[in-house]
Amino acid sequence: MSEFTANHLTAVAQLTGAGAPFEVFDRQCGDYSVKAYRHAEANLRSVMAPGREFGDALFIEYPGQSWTFDAFFAAVDALAGYLQQHCGVAAGARVAIAMRNRPEWLIAFTAIMECGGVAVPLNSWGKSAELQQGLEDSAAGVVICDAPRLDYILETGHAVTTVVVDPGEQQEADHRFADAVSAELTPSPVEVQPSDPAILLFTSGTAGRPKGALFTHDNACQSLMNIELIGAATYLTNTEAMTAQMSAGTPSKTLLAVPLFHISGLFSQFIINLRHGRGLYMMYKWDADEALRLVRESGITVLMGAPTMLLDLLAREDVDASDFSAIANLSAGGADTPPLLHDLYRQKSPNALAGAGWGLTESGGTGAAFTGHFMHERPGSSGFPSPIMEFRFCDEMGQAVRKGEPGEMWVRSAATISGYVSGDTGGEAFQEGWLQTGDIGYIDSEGLLYICGRAKDMVLRGGENIYPSEVEATLLEHPHCEEVAVIALPDATLGEIPAAVIKTTPGASLTASEWEHWCGARMAAYKVPAEWRFTDQPLPRNAVNKLLKHTIREQFF
Repeated sequence: MSEFTANHLTAVAQLTGAGAPFEVFDRQCGDYSVKAYRHAEANLRSVMAPGREFGDALFIEYPGQSWTFDAFFAAVDALAGYLQQHCGVAAGARVAIAMRNRPEWLIAFTAIMECGGVAVPLNSWGKSAELQQGLEDSAAGVVICDAPRLDYILETGHAVTTVVVDPGEQQEADHRFADAVSAELTPSPVEVQPSDPAILLFTSGTAGRPKGALFTHDNACQSLMNIELIGAATYLTNTEAMTAQMSAGTPSKTLLAVPLFHISGLFSQFIINLRHGRGLYMMYKWDADEALRLVRESGITVLMGAPTMLLDLLAREDVDASDFSAIANLSAGGADTPPLLHDLYRQKSPNALAGAGWGLTESGGTGAAFTGHFMHERPGSSGFPSPIMEFRFCDEMGQAVRKGEPGEMWVRSAATISGYVSGDTGGEAFQEGWLQTGDIGYIDSEGLLYICGRAKDMVLRGGENIYPSEVEATLLEHPHCEEVAVIALPDATLGEIPAAVIKTTPGASLTASEWEHWCGARMAAYKVPAEWRFTDQPLPRNAVNKLLKHTIREQFF
């Protein structure tokens, strides 16, 4: 066993033992048990409440705006009262959020928790049809949105009460966000139990329709405590570096550029920073030039995002170590950390603690992680499994493979979602609390997790999950598409890109650009195939009529 592995295991044992702050115990759930943190908060309102203690300290910076903790919570309380009194939001009511990253998103989420409601973050990159699906499947009666998303919602004709941030003069909004937060109302007290639903996050559906992953308050609180455990273990295993960072006296400030409808943006960056009184600089959307300016000028100390985002910054020729001298933590998630990024960490930000990990929305985010200089010794690893996360590795028949051999990863913990509520529910995805992740991996002799690939037919483009079936279903709506196969192609920058092979109707002569435009008008831009091939011949299939995508890849690419 290596020294860093021994140090990690010792630190985790100290933190999770009986009577320790992160004590882990076996919680009975019917006929089986799950591992859980004994001292996790009971609900998300309690998790976020410590943020109120930071008063006039600066919490959010945004172009043209600054928010102290006091100002933030004043807006939260006013909006919560308004939602209760003017929009009929009661305990358990589902309230959607559809907007790009901006302070109002954070205020909306926190206010929904104050009402005892269920927050439904919708993909702000989606178009009308995608937003309509989210509203229908969530059964949200109220949506808090920005002006661009309001246009899409109005296009759908879906009956929903709207609370709109900065609506245009010609837009029909039921309520204005600015009026709500200036109404000086206070929310009525609402009792929230750990088992009550809290968040409904949508993931791409394996059969084309997104799945609604439902978190109870307990699921979310367990996940957030898991993130705090990782932070505590990082301190104990990197004491010298962490002490030096704190001695410098530089206030912690995270660049929040990950979309907030992603669990990493919502949990790891927003809620954790709110709870601990740390600052955020919010970006409306990712822009590498603007991000670099902020790193250089705005006191950013923490950078977290998909590997492609960090590559956008670190691979630039006009960037050197002096630009990142104030960065204390660099963490990549959502996709494997490419070797180039590890090299750039060392070259351009040698003093920062680097982080990597693995997790799914359904697993409650982080299922494995490590942070610190030692992660460079195992650059292919996704880190150490969480102490509350149980792993199984199974073959196609669901039977356990031999220890150390790759198999489909099944996971179980108190942080794992309570289940799916809509869309493609995944069939047998849950068995006695076990979630079949669709990822292939193994744990080595030192206890480190390695990801080898995916059993699911999925494209991972720059940290965004794309299920080919969803793209195929959209393309099949085109009158000149008879058959289509969407597959993953490797890409040096994004990891993977989607590619489409279409059997067209006789005589069709559409260009790739025309297909791209048609597809882009109906779904988020990142889902649109980057490569196109066309044929007048039937696509190869097996005896049960399933597309042979391996053969198609070899034939056309």
